[in-house]
Amino acid sequence: MKPRAKKRSTKRSLLDKALVQFVICTVILLLVATPLFYLLTKHFYAEDMIDIIEAVKQGEPIPSLDLEEDILQGIMLQYLLISGILGIAITLTMRFITSRLWKPFDATLQKAEQFRLENGQLPDLPDSDVKEFEQLNHTLLSLMQNNLNSYRVQKEFTENASHELQTPLAIIQSKLDMFLQQPELSKQQADIIQSLYQTTNRLTHLNRSLLLLAKIENNQYEQTEEIDLVAFIRKLLPQIESLTENLSLQTDFQTPSLAVKGNRTLLESLMNNLIVNAIRHNYPNGEIIISINEGSLTVSNTSPNESALDVRLIFNRFYRTSENIKGYGLGLAIVKAICEYHQWEIKYIYYNKLHHFRILF
Repeated sequence: MKPRAKKRSTKRSLLDKALVQFVICTVILLLVATPLFYLLTKHFYAEDMIDIIEAVKQGEPIPSLDLEEDILQGIMLQYLLISGILGIAITLTMRFITSRLWKPFDATLQKAEQFRLENGQLPDLPDSDVKEFEQLNHTLLSLMQNNLNSYRVQKEFTENASHELQTPLAIIQSKLDMFLQQPELSKQQADIIQSLYQTTNRLTHLNRSLLLLAKIENNQYEQTEEIDLVAFIRKLLPQIESLTENLSLQTDFQTPSLAVKGNRTLLESLMNNLIVNAIRHNYPNGEIIISINEGSLTVSNTSPNESALDVRLIFNRFYRTSENIKGYGLGLAIVKAICEYHQWEIKYIYYNKLHHFRILF
């Protein structure tokens, strides 16, 4: 503890360091201006005295003196000179010296802005001999560490809960299947079991979605590769067409190929969630359009809701535009998480009575 106390005692406050720098700057400027003070003294304060001495040495009569006027002029010039020196010192201190003193703060601020909970690492904050900046770094690191601990606990709980739920849900579904195969079941009993089976199936899908989000946040999809998006979607088209049923699926590939770097599994999940979202928020005989331009992918769909959605809410978890819409409100949240994981940008636009979800690579 003693060495740490000794280290802290060497730190100086920002005010003390700025004051010391200002004093040093002022002294240097005064030393530089010493010849000016010499000339001022010689030609104003001591001018009459020099004339008298010269006259006495040469035996001439004492000349007329304007001592009062010289003193007043000298005082004013000296006041202006000192004021100019102080003004220059203040300007240099504020413009250059103070900015240099605040560099550790700017560096700390930049590191704090780059801090991400998902990375799980504390930033390496720069050292500083300023007491306030050292206290700021200590406080920030303490807050970040607490946030990391809380975030890690939440992620572990979500992941563990999702894993642990998979087994009992699978067992429940298996038991319900066995019940449905019993020949002596009445229609009412079969309907109840079927309802339970559907509910369990929904819970299974919800659990998988939450587990996928947890894995994305835990950076468990680190394997990336360069993927030709056009070829990738063409390969997925039969699967997508099987989901669209009575909807019109159109493609508009304005480029023969588009190379993107990402995880193939997550990219497939992104496409599936965009398509499922377009299907759920559509109407019979509606349209779904998949467009690929240079550097972007857009999935557009018609919808009974002929107005723009709230862009502040649509990517939130469990948000649904209507209670009549099936789903859990996790599809677009998964899409956004995948985009953020790959550092892609997703935008929502509504025009020409179509809802457009555009991803910029």
